Amino acid sequence: MLKPHNRAELAFETIREIGAEGKNSTVFLAKDHQLNAELVIKRIAKSTMPNQALYFQEASILYQSEHANVVPVHYACEDKDSIYIAMPYFEKGSLKALLNTRFLTVREIVRLSVQFLSGLHNIHTKGLIHFDIKPDNILLSKRGEALVSDFGLAQRMTPEGVARQDISYQKITPPERLARKADFTVAHDIYQVGATLYRMCVGEKAFHEQWDAFFPGGVPRGDLFVAAVTNGTFPDRKRFPEQIPQRLRAIVVKCLAPAEEDRYGSVLEITNALSEIDGPELDWRYDIQPDGTRTWLKVSDGLECILTVDPKGDSIAKKQNKNGVYNNLRAHCVKDATSKSIRDFIKSN
Repeated sequence: MLKPHNRAELAFETIREIGAEGKNSTVFLAKDHQLNAELVIKRIAKSTMPNQALYFQEASILYQSEHANVVPVHYACEDKDSIYIAMPYFEKGSLKALLNTRFLTVREIVRLSVQFLSGLHNIHTKGLIHFDIKPDNILLSKRGEALVSDFGLAQRMTPEGVARQDISYQKITPPERLARKADFTVAHDIYQVGATLYRMCVGEKAFHEQWDAFFPGGVPRGDLFVAAVTNGTFPDRKRFPEQIPQRLRAIVVKCLAPAEEDRYGSVLEITNALSEIDGPELDWRYDIQPDGTRTWLKVSDGLECILTVDPKGDSIAKKQNKNGVYNNLRAHCVKDATSKSIRDFIKSN
């Protein structure tokens, strides 16, 4: 006679901790000897869950959300105190890790965004709201493709298209949550998409400088934060680097609209808008030196074009010829370079 339930044993060897997700869970790299593979294991304390029905909710959502741009689940299991979810190990890490190393080109922003938005669209069509879209939760495959991960906060929508989730991370909190709203739509995720796109455009340093301003002298000023998010001044919509084209800026700003009805109605609408971005800004590589000097570099047919703007605003523009010699572009070697003059250079080279 077949038993209705069989309990199996799984064993894995912990290699190192690679992330702590709040007070309730820990993520570590482990060797699964049964599969002879390195996996990422998310350990969630059972004591943090109000009932047994929630034990495997995240694993079940991951399994049901199978998609090329959603991190898959290998298996889920439990012991006396914890739930374990096994997932692939992504050596390239997260989008946040990439943003901490350098700025992205506009082409990279569009490509990675379209990829993770494809995964998020799949999630929404399955009747789920993710509730935690941020660079930390977008992982990069060996081929550099972006996948949505971490469904710890995901909730299923009602037939009316709403869901409840009491937990939120402050940096990506939309205005409607600050207004004590209880029921949320996909507009919640779309706002967080906007915050993610913003960080991809301006870089982690610029974003966190704005965040740190809410802690003057190390003292948290929640009132300042609430006002800035509600009024649409955090994050600063005027802080985009010059290589970010107007069409991309407009997409980010619309996603971040304080009023839900002013945002995109769906992730698919954002994807369609991103697919229309084109022009000379796509491949400029942007960088900021420790002393504040900013540089823009573009390589076309193996030849470099460079614009450097020092902290005083003086600019030097150079273009490499076929002999490898760099010639100054005198029209763009100016004192007190403006954002407009920088944009003009980027668009014309």
